[in-house]
Amino acid sequence: MELYHLRTFVTVAEEGHLTRASERLFTSQPAVSAHIKALEEELGVPLFDRTPRGMQLTAAGKQLLTGARQTLAAASAFQQQARGLQDELIGTVRIGLNTDARFLRLIALQSAVAEAHPQVSLELMAGYTGANLPALRAGKLDASFISGEMDDPAIRSWILCEEELAVAAPTAWRERLAAPDVPMLAEQPWVFTTEDCSHYGVMRALFESHCCSPRKAVLAHQEDALAAMVEGGIGLGIMRLDVVEAGEREGRLHRVPMPLPSVSLRIACLAQREGDPLIQAVLGSLGQVWGVDIVERSAASA
Repeated sequence: MELYHLRTFVTVAEEGHLTRASERLFTSQPAVSAHIKALEEELGVPLFDRTPRGMQLTAAGKQLLTGARQTLAAASAFQQQARGLQDELIGTVRIGLNTDARFLRLIALQSAVAEAHPQVSLELMAGYTGANLPALRAGKLDASFISGEMDDPAIRSWILCEEELAVAAPTAWRERLAAPDVPMLAEQPWVFTTEDCSHYGVMRALFESHCCSPRKAVLAHQEDALAAMVEGGIGLGIMRLDVVEAGEREGRLHRVPMPLPSVSLRIACLAQREGDPLIQAVLGSLGQVWGVDIVERSAASA
């Protein structure tokens, strides 16, 4: 049997559904079904009952699930131990991005990693928080930038900074939004982000506190698409304050005078991989770039 068979088994058991498992594993539903079938044939026992409500663990599946998790954890620990024995770290770290390179200080990060660990390479993968977290859980990413709160015990995260936010409007709306209140803003068209975006949570909390709902004009989960929609007069949107201020200086955006809470920019990895020397190397460089003691806090919590 292969480790990916066990990883698929555990994921299907946790999700209880082939489609959700395939999305989490970033593969097709037929591939997930094939992995489960191959594992059942090799073990000689059925692991799941296929029901209209989804995939239900059999009695044998329930007993074997703990062992599968332990095997995957042992394999990960074995890899980490091997990396720790290297005289010089060698490997690749895949990092999910959730905003622009300048804000994430990626050039400084690359320089810091190259100087401290010349044989460690970075793969910087475009995305957003809502897509990066499933990829992190499935092992498609080694670490990821995310925004917002994180209360999943399977994921460790460290705050890098607080992202200040603002309501952005088309410049042509400056006069009509000179003295807005929340109910008035709810009457305007809005460019929504997806519900798993921290900016969406800020928008929802703003209007729920005043018992009203914003009017959706369009949904755009990529920042450049959201900015283009706002600039083009489609509607209001919540964006990073520095982006809105830059757009206002250039005459592309108007910052609506409405205070918003900040959200935390974090770097995250799986808790079980926190001690991986490659991840520790990148965390150390990130701490240097952002001026935070990530590695020290990581070691203290171990």
